[in-house]
Amino acid sequence: MPGASADGAPVALVTAASRGMGAAVARRLAAAGYQLALMSRSDDVLALADDLGGLGHTGNVAEADDLEAFVGRALGAYGRVDVAVCNTGHPPKGDLLAIPDADWHAGLDLAFLNVVRAVRRP
Repeated sequence: MPGASADGAPVALVTAASRGMGAAVARRLAAAGYQLALMSRSDDVLALADDLGGLGHTGNVAEADDLEAFVGRALGAYGRVDVAVCNTGHPPKGDLLAIPDADWHAGLDLAFLNVVRAVRRP
């Protein structure tokens, strides 16, 4: 296994973790012995984190301040992060040539920059 938290378990961040694929990943990692830090826009993530013995945080992956707070809380609680599962929604849909630039930028924040922001912090 990768590195470990103070209690010996590896630590994983999972975003968009309140339901669907994010929640399934969180459950699988918990079953494999990972300490978890879970984030979602929905307060449902708090109950899931509690059920899995992890840290829950409400926030939006497209907001740099929310990601900074989330990663900071995880580092404060566990002292390290070994795995980052940057699950998210989808970028804009529709006729590619008709999607306005603002929607493309929002999609970039949602699907790419959230990963950079989550793993950039030492």
